[in-house]
Amino acid sequence: MTQTMEAVTNYKDLTVDPLAHSVTRSGQQVPLTPKEFALLQTLLDHRGRVMTRGDLLSNAWGYSCTGLTRTVDVHIQRLRRKLGLEQEIQTVYRVGYKLH
Repeated sequence: MTQTMEAVTNYKDLTVDPLAHSVTRSGQQVPLTPKEFALLQTLLDHRGRVMTRGDLLSNAWGYSCTGLTRTVDVHIQRLRRKLGLEQEIQTVYRVGYKLH
């Protein structure tokens, strides 16, 4: 699993602290599961780049998958809803996802 474990990351009204494993939105704590947190960190680390489901599984889950899985899709939906990033986390049809 590849995660940036150094500095706090700010994105829009989010503050992501990898060392404290915390996310705040407009100063309010947003509870994320460990996988949601890892997925968010992966998207932030690769901001502007399209990440395939395989890339996300490899980076956030630490394994590769040869078949299609809905796990990434479900976690993306949860992140969008919890963090209010419906427009920011874009679906790239038949490829994956991108945080812009």
